[in-house]
Amino acid sequence: MKKTIIVGGLILSTIGSALATDVVNEDRRTYKLRVQSEGKLSISNYTIKAKTTMYGLCGASFCSFAIPGSKIEAKKDDRIKIRDGRLVR
Repeated sequence: MKKTIIVGGLILSTIGSALATDVVNEDRRTYKLRVQSEGKLSISNYTIKAKTTMYGLCGASFCSFAIPGSKIEAKKDDRIKIRDGRLVR
């Protein structure tokens, strides 16, 4: 029973991240990340640490992502990266 629950949880977490934008920080510094969903319906602020990935940050059709000095728009199934202080696909 425990194995079934664990496997089910892993499947659900994988599905959830596949349907929302992921952000991979490839840099060696921490950034303040601002995520704004389509139509300015919601704005969320995150801290993304060096060499980490944040999953499922935008479940809307598209969102804009911003760090100081860089901004990018992404669809909900995109994966964007922070590389050399810039947001890239």
